[in-house]
Amino acid sequence: MPVGVTRDAVVGRLAAVLGASARGAERGVRSLALRVASSTASRAVVRRRRALTEAAHPAAGDVLRYLSRGEAVRAGLRALIAGLEPPVAIVAHSLGGIIALDTLVLTPLPQVRLLVTAGSQAPFLYESGSLPSLEHPAPRPAHIPDWLNLYDPRDLLSYLGAGLFPGRVTDIAVDSRQPFPAAHSAYWTNAEVYRHIVERLP
Repeated sequence: MPVGVTRDAVVGRLAAVLGASARGAERGVRSLALRVASSTASRAVVRRRRALTEAAHPAAGDVLRYLSRGEAVRAGLRALIAGLEPPVAIVAHSLGGIIALDTLVLTPLPQVRLLVTAGSQAPFLYESGSLPSLEHPAPRPAHIPDWLNLYDPRDLLSYLGAGLFPGRVTDIAVDSRQPFPAAHSAYWTNAEVYRHIVERLP
């Protein structure tokens, strides 16, 4: 089997005999196409920057506000749970999953027997060092209850937790068949979500 320069020479001669384009020509065409597409996409995003920012702002703003001033929200959740009879299951979506996990990490709440997160960014924040209560790579505290993490493969705002907390999180895919961003809000119209929750209830 020819290698290196010999192989390249053989490939070049065969290409010439068979009438193929010169080696590397297709890369030049592909590179030009990518540059043109990139430039066009960049201009489109710049033109729509205000609309894109306004569309993302409510959710992004809520997360940023929580990360900088979240104690009042955690205190409210603790007070709510304190008045409930066990066993308690917390079911939280998106930012709610971040708040629930944070609260449970910081305060052992023995009446809570199940944490369910759907479309949550909590694993991502933990891995990136942005989760207020737990710094990566610290392990998940033992007092946190069973954690069921539901995610939709098309929901770009849902993250997996099992790889970060081996044996402490169960990730389950629930496909709403909706494109993003609709997939992020489609958990509660998906019967599969409720089935998985009911199967785990304490």
